[in-house]
Amino acid sequence: MTQETEAEHLNVHVAVCAERYRSLELRLDRIERVMWWMLTTLILAMGGMLFEMFILFGRKII
Repeated sequence: MTQETEAEHLNVHVAVCAERYRSLELRLDRIERVMWWMLTTLILAMGGMLFEMFILFGRKII
């Protein structure tokens, strides 16, 4: 192989890898957003249940 064809193949390889990493980054960003929304929802729901328990148990004590 000559240096010219090697350079051409290298440029194609770099472009393909860049596209793969861009696609992977988009997928990981989407997964990360979904996980943050799930975690936020879970924390808020648990906080609401805990608040409701305090209200219910507080009435029985007083």
